[in-house]
Amino acid sequence: MDPDGHVMLSLEAVRFGFPTRPDFLGPIDLTVRPGECWGIVGPNGAGKSTLLRLMAGLAQPTSGTIRFGGDSLSALPRRTRARRMAFVPQHPPGDLDLTAGDVVLMGRFPHRSMGLFESADDHEIAARAMVVTRTDTFRDRHLATLSGGETQRVHLAAALAQEPQMLLLDEPTASLDLHHQLAMFGILRERADVDGLSVVVVTHDVNLAARYCSHILLLSDGRSIADGVPSTVVCPEVLEPVYHVRMTAMHLPDAPDVAWLVPLAPTEDEST
Repeated sequence: MDPDGHVMLSLEAVRFGFPTRPDFLGPIDLTVRPGECWGIVGPNGAGKSTLLRLMAGLAQPTSGTIRFGGDSLSALPRRTRARRMAFVPQHPPGDLDLTAGDVVLMGRFPHRSMGLFESADDHEIAARAMVVTRTDTFRDRHLATLSGGETQRVHLAAALAQEPQMLLLDEPTASLDLHHQLAMFGILRERADVDGLSVVVVTHDVNLAARYCSHILLLSDGRSIADGVPSTVVCPEVLEPVYHVRMTAMHLPDAPDVAWLVPLAPTEDEST
């Protein structure tokens, strides 16, 4: 955490819409600081991925202001933004005819002076990113030969090789097994804690978000329902009206302040 309260990214009254749904998202107010790991959760169609794209500068808000480090996000040159922010989409390419090491090295592109050749520093930084993401053991394997979890970690390593101040990820654990889900979230929280990286991750798994994220934003129908530390958001009384599912909370032995929510089967009246 930043002791001086420095703001990395701020959203003020941000709205976004489509021609057919002009009020799809917003107003959203959010402040992300260095060292914070934010999880964005909510039902399907809540606007989670849209909000993340706005935060990455990949879409422009209809109204409101998004600032990065005090500067207007929309005014930052694309190359500058690529040096400061890294975005990992929900389905990054997994069939590239490149080795894992080559993919990670591509993350250095925004920092190359001429954009052509990698320097010794580029190789060192890429190698370090592979170590922290536990991908260095398959550096020389082609991407197509890796499992889904391994491929996701390679793309995460490429994002970290950008040396960003902020990392944005859209459902990085979708379709991954439990082992790789835990590994991915563990790495994200570790980078926030150790490097002071600002992390924002969209996920459908409220329990993983509560276990690994320092803050949670809950969206529903494009509106902010709640935000704050996990204990104030990931609880039955807040989530049940949003997901329309009854839940019970269990506390983890290794994290007593974190509730693990278990959905309850609907009663006969609720099923009809």
